[in-house]
Formats: sequence, C-alpha cells, structure tokens
Amino acid sequence: MVRILKYLAYTLFFLMMLVIFLPKTNLYYFALAEANKAGLVISNKSLKESSFGLKIEDVKVFYQGIEAVNIEAVDINLYLFYNRVVLNKSKLSSLVENYLPREIDNVVVSYSIINPLEVTFVAQGRFGLASGSLHLDTRVVEISLKPSKIFMKQYKNSLRYLKKSENGEYSYEKSL
Repeated sequence: MVRILKYLAYTLFFLMMLVIFLPKTNLYYFALAEANKAGLVISNKSLKESSFGLKIEDVKVFYQGIEAVNIEAVDINLYLFYNRVVLNKSKLSSLVENYLPREIDNVVVSYSIINPLEVTFVAQGRFGLASGSLHLDTRVVEISLKPSKIFMKQYKNSLRYLKKSENGEYSYEKSL
C-alpha cells in the first residue's frame, strides 16, 4: 500500500512539474501560427508567463484583414486536466453594431478531460448572459441567451434568428 502511494505521489509531482515548466509562450506562438492559417491575425502588447498560465494584454484580433475584436486582457490557465481561457473587457468591431452590443464584459471558455469532446463557454455583457458549448465530435455549436432589457429593446431584429423557449431564454444551434 505504501508503495502504491509513493508511485501515486511521484506521478502527481511529475504532472505538476510538467505543467509548471511547460513552455506556455511557445504554445501561444504555435497557436498564433495555426490561427494565421485560418485567416486570423492576433496581435498583443504584452505577454506574461506564470506558473500555471499566461496573461496577454491589449489583444487585437483581425479576421481576413478586418479588425474583429479588441480584448483588454486574456488569461490562459493550463492545469492539464482542466484548461480555462478568460477574456476580459472585449469590444467587437463597429460592423456588428446594428446586430448586437459591442461591449462584452467577460468570456470564460473551459475544457476538461472529464468531458473531452465538449468546450463550454459563458459570456456576460450588455447583451445579457450567454452560455453554450461546442461539441467537437459532431461539430455543433449550441448557445443559450438570457437577453438584457437593452438587448430586448434595441436589437429585436437579432432575436428573430434565435428560438425562444418557454422560460424566456433564447437558443441557437449551428452545425459547423
């Protein structure tokens, strides 16, 4: 029994050291190169690496040469079994102004090995509260929206594309 506990302790120690000494900056630049292949260009002012994550400040995302979003701060936390990306204070391009509010307070994207075929997210902003998931096996995106009063008043045209449920929430499903 003592031997099993010793092996378990060594394994956990090894995994923790692996996460701490993982070259997070190199992984970030690899992700940038992969995003560039899809037409996304991401620029930032500062990049700070910590033991379990990466903090990126003043991020600008361009899609096919058009500025899509400005993000004040991005926190990437890598814990091997559970990974999380937090986007703070995002502002969408003025191109979407007629369809939805531009300001997004925060977005939390998470991935866990407990459910490896699903990436979940929660977003909050002037539009209300949105949550959803991306199913990696079926390539389906599901979004549930609890719209704010501002969204209900000023962006009624956008609500036409969403299905309304009996509890007042709106949902959207799209296959990629």
